[in-house]
Amino acid sequence: MKTKTLMMTGLLSMISAAAFAQNPVAQVHQDNTQIRQDSKQIHQDNREIKHDNAVIAMKKNEVAAGQQQLQAERQQRTTLARAEQADVKKGDLAGAQQLDQARRGEQQVIRQQKQDIKHDEKVIAHRQADKQETKVARHEEKVQRHEDKVKRDHDAAKI
Repeated sequence: MKTKTLMMTGLLSMISAAAFAQNPVAQVHQDNTQIRQDSKQIHQDNREIKHDNAVIAMKKNEVAAGQQQLQAERQQRTTLARAEQADVKKGDLAGAQQLDQARRGEQQVIRQQKQDIKHDEKVIAHRQADKQETKVARHEEKVQRHEDKVKRDHDAAKI
């Protein structure tokens, strides 16, 4: 019983000594600094998430608009094809040819639009590649300036 009491007393004295050994003010400052850093990181993450969500929403809207346009074009082609078939059944070959030409003209316009979209995508890809090259070049220049500064500081310290 005495040994347990002595062990407990010794343990409590070690814990209290460790607690008093730390400067409470320094610990509070350290905790506050850590909290500020964590808060900044959380705010930055929230900004990035909001930006990503905005980009995703914009892309979803673009996809939805493209699907609506595609659906409308399909309906127009279907309508023209039905009208053409109806004219063929009636024996009106001239009307059927006109509708066929109109449908082919629309298909040509659609092909041209697809080519324009592909061209725009290629232009964007080239711009992104150029931008990335510029970023890499700037980063290399920044690293070189930093190395020069460190070397100057080191040489100045020798003097």
